Amino acid sequence: MRHRIRAAGLIIDQNRILMVNEHDTGQSYWVPPGGGFEAKDGNTSNTVKREVWEETGLSVVVGKLMFIREFCETERNIYHVEQFYRVDHWQGTISLKNLEALEGEVRSISQVRWFTKEELVHVAVFPPHLKDVLWQKLDDDDLSIVHLGYS
Repeated sequence: MRHRIRAAGLIIDQNRILMVNEHDTGQSYWVPPGGGFEAKDGNTSNTVKREVWEETGLSVVVGKLMFIREFCETERNIYHVEQFYRVDHWQGTISLKNLEALEGEVRSISQVRWFTKEELVHVAVFPPHLKDVLWQKLDDDDLSIVHLGYS
């Protein structure tokens, strides 16, 4: 079994979250911008910076780790560990242009979009906890790390 570490940025602005639309194995769903750890990153915080830049065109300052999620993708024989960091600051203009420069990579992202909490209810979101647990933590100013479980 292979292992994959993914790190993503939770970019929140005026009760909206920035998400990217992924197309994978015939499915379409929304996730926070992020991706797989690479050795050149050195740590998952740097993975968030690199991946958010590639997927959205934004430069970010990565904040606190908020969520950890683990799951096994049995059909691909991959065990995933995902880390979700709050993004404290960002700058730039949202764009998918940086994805065009990545050579030899499959581009599964088709859109970048802001969603309100209410809009998230109507779309497929991973992890699904972003529809409720995230907003509760933000409302409570809860800085504790939440393990979203195994699946």
